[in-house]
Amino acid sequence: MSQTAIKTTEEIVSCSDNGQHPLVYISLKNGSGRCHYCGQLFIRKDVKSEQNQQAA
Repeated sequence: MSQTAIKTTEEIVSCSDNGQHPLVYISLKNGSGRCHYCGQLFIRKDVKSEQNQQAA
């Protein structure tokens, strides 16, 4: 399991821990989610705030 949270603008992500467990899909509609197999944390970032950071 990675100790670093994965940040994304996607609403649904997938995790298989590089084939170490079955592929699962995780909803980030509430802003974050965690894989129930490996515990990897995923955080959903707002698309607008992501674009603002890249423009700066």
